[in-house]
Amino acid sequence: MSVGFQAFTNSGVFQIDGSTPNYQLTANLTAVSQQTSINTVYNNASMQFSGTFWLCTFTFRSDQPPIWAFVADGGVMVTPWDFTRNGNIYTVRLITTSQTTVRLFVYSRVSPPSSNFGFQVFDPSGTLIADASQPFCKVLDVVAGQYIDGYGWTVTGFPGVDTQSRSYGRPVAVACMWPAHYLSGSTNSSQRIWDIAEMSAVGVSGDVVTWELHRYNGGNPPNITCYRECMHYRFMVLDMTGVL
Repeated sequence: MSVGFQAFTNSGVFQIDGSTPNYQLTANLTAVSQQTSINTVYNNASMQFSGTFWLCTFTFRSDQPPIWAFVADGGVMVTPWDFTRNGNIYTVRLITTSQTTVRLFVYSRVSPPSSNFGFQVFDPSGTLIADASQPFCKVLDVVAGQYIDGYGWTVTGFPGVDTQSRSYGRPVAVACMWPAHYLSGSTNSSQRIWDIAEMSAVGVSGDVVTWELHRYNGGNPPNITCYRECMHYRFMVLDMTGVL
């Protein structure tokens, strides 16, 4: 840019300019996961099946499309189940591998604070794009992988758990997660239950992020029949310094 404001980190990474909106922390929510029956699949006769999981639900308002991040106490692993939007009201549902407290952090565009105190950056139209009074959404890493390589339909042996971890040297949370997902079976199909699931799960313990293909409600079958894309995953790691 030839005119305007720019800011860089001490390592030279571009951080703020006078025209690009920044996402900043607008909500910090907590919930304890509970054993909850949720709809899982339909069969070929359009009959609804369900399963019981440790589930927590968050509902929040955001006037702009948000980014939400999560971390569970005790390093317990979490899988995003779904989210819905009704106007500017968003609902996020997360599954945990055991009962725990889950913390959800919502990042979005911010409005000028009523205190009118601190450093602020506005674009030429007068829209606030950065505010020093609110923590910024700072991406440290993007993790992606494939439990089954490639693309397209396959019948193959079921992939392993493949537990991995990375350390970031600061408190972190997980955002924008696309989990690998497969519903393989039932603990009681006569009761319209279809609850054996293999899905990506991510746990955070301080500065360490651990992820795996987690088995919910039982073991996996010997083979898997699916599109390979079902076994691909991706998530972002956010710097939570000053927040956690």
